[in-house]
Amino acid sequence: MIQPDLLRRIRNDLPMPVTIATLGTDGPPSKMSEGYFRFLCPNCGEMRATVNPRNNLAHCFDCQKNFNNIDLLLTLDYDFLTAVDLLERWLNEYRTRQAKK
Repeated sequence: MIQPDLLRRIRNDLPMPVTIATLGTDGPPSKMSEGYFRFLCPNCGEMRATVNPRNNLAHCFDCQKNFNNIDLLLTLDYDFLTAVDLLERWLNEYRTRQAKK
């Protein structure tokens, strides 16, 4: 069983820009625009998915869909358990890098 705290940490503590950067060419195209991190919405294909840095949630202003890190990987055809395992590893790597700074 996956612990609820792990899911919360994956959703909230791993910045979505880090997730997308780690996905590399397998992730959606992204950019910084007007001070916001934006990426190509995997639902509608418009460059209108914008990450709110306060809650680490992306919202597409075209199709109105919301995404967290897990949702994003699910839309990229990862199954849930694989997505959680991968995101947990990326979160641990991110925290290790942050601790070294």
